Amino acid sequence: MRKYIKTAFIVSLILSISVSACKDEKKPPVKKEVTEKVKAKKETSKAELKAEPAVAKKKLEPVVEQVPNKYFLILASFQNIENAERLQQKLIKEGYHSEIFKAANGFHRVSYKAFSDRTLAFQELKSARASEENKENWLYIKR
Repeated sequence: MRKYIKTAFIVSLILSISVSACKDEKKPPVKKEVTEKVKAKKETSKAELKAEPAVAKKKLEPVVEQVPNKYFLILASFQNIENAERLQQKLIKEGYHSEIFKAANGFHRVSYKAFSDRTLAFQELKSARASEENKENWLYIKR
């Protein structure tokens, strides 16, 4: 009988150890005192940070990605580069941002406005063509 009790005890011990090892560990509940101590510690560290002299902070400027202009309103096109440059200088004196583009056919296109947004470019073209003197303007889309 003693052997039977001894064997039963060993088997139950092994089973209890194996079952307890497979269970998830439960965290003991946090005592109120501990949470209060942590809060008090955080508050003191915040107070210490406020007490230190303020370091001059740099104001960060937002980074704005410049989108290259892709749409250009063309006023005229010339075979002779000198004529294109002359018109460009006249447009610059009038306050326009003018550029010259060389076309595959050898002509030099003179722009007077540039856009990165397609809808704005077409709106401006429509309003420019509304006047009688700018009926010949057209839109160049740079690829």
